[in-house]
Amino acid sequence: MKKIILASLMMLMTMTVFAQTQASAFILDESGSPTNVRNAPNGSVVKTLPDVDGGYVVELLESNGNWWKIDPIIDIYGSDDDDQICLEGSKTGYWVHNSVLAFNIAGEQKNVIREKPSAKAKPLKLNTSYLFDVALRPLEIKGGWIKVVTTDKKYTGWMPISKICDNPLTTCP
Repeated sequence: MKKIILASLMMLMTMTVFAQTQASAFILDESGSPTNVRNAPNGSVVKTLPDVDGGYVVELLESNGNWWKIDPIIDIYGSDDDDQICLEGSKTGYWVHNSVLAFNIAGEQKNVIREKPSAKAKPLKLNTSYLFDVALRPLEIKGGWIKVVTTDKKYTGWMPISKICDNPLTTCP
């Protein structure tokens, strides 16, 4: 019985750590053109994502400068069945520039963005109404924290990954 409980606790701890280091974002491409998905940072375009009513949500796997490797399964929000696109064919993965990725803060927004990736770090002094007008773009992940920059590029800081709202249609609780 002790072995079963210990094994269950170890599995739960592993899933918790894994979940805290994974992030997702929605596509917020303000260029007016379809979003390019590439086979490498600044590589060949392997797929273009046209505008859709609800938007796309991608899982962020790793960063390389201003580029993010994404999971090949892309969720489409707002469609009748919440469809997905499955990217195929690239042996080097699928990459998008961070300038087309965004998310918001889930729940309480006060003191969420900090100077360093630590709950003890000094929070940035941001007006919460300001945060309703801008989205955040991902820069890098460090443990359970994600470095972000506001879409207007006025503020850069760190926030817990658990506070990401990746729903392009609504705010998260």
